This record gives sequence, structure tokens and C-alpha cells, in this order.
Amino acid sequence: MADKQRRYCIFMDGSKHNRNAGCRAHDNAYGIYGGGSERDRRNADLALYRHMRANRDWLAPLVLFFTTFYGWFFFNYHGRPWRGQLIRKIFPGY
Repeated sequence: MADKQRRYCIFMDGSKHNRNAGCRAHDNAYGIYGGGSERDRRNADLALYRHMRANRDWLAPLVLFFTTFYGWFFFNYHGRPWRGQLIRKIFPGY
């Protein structure tokens, strides 16, 4: 991963196992562009999981768990209980 490339992975090193590319695709599929339905979110989470498994990343099951159960908290576009990217409010440099 180039030094000037944006870090898409939160709480893990994106330079290992081609993680940053998978996290970027996940963010583009759901997070950055404002999201969609819960089915869209699940499809994006599973695509990230498959990418990580294909790159032999041992964190794939753990990441699937956290993106599935906590992703709604950090990227909530449906307005309940709030709307927007909370992650940018908590971590302004993200």
C-alpha cells in the first residue's frame, strides 16, 4: 500500500493481506455512497469476507462479525437513532 493512499480499514493494518483494497470496495459498495437496504449491507459485508478469505487473511471471520453487528452503528443512513457517518465524528482523521 502506498503511503499516500487513503486508509480504508478501521482498527486493523490495511497493508497486510491486501486488506485496504477489500475495505475500499466494501466502503464504496455501502458506506461511502450512503448505503442502501440491509440486504445491500449484508452483500457488502459478505463480499469483504470473501475478499479476505481469498487473500488467506485469518481475520476474515472476525471482520465479518464486526461489520455485520456493528457496521450499522458507524455507518447509519436510515435516520434511526441518528443519520450519517458516526465514525468520522469519533475519528475525524478517518
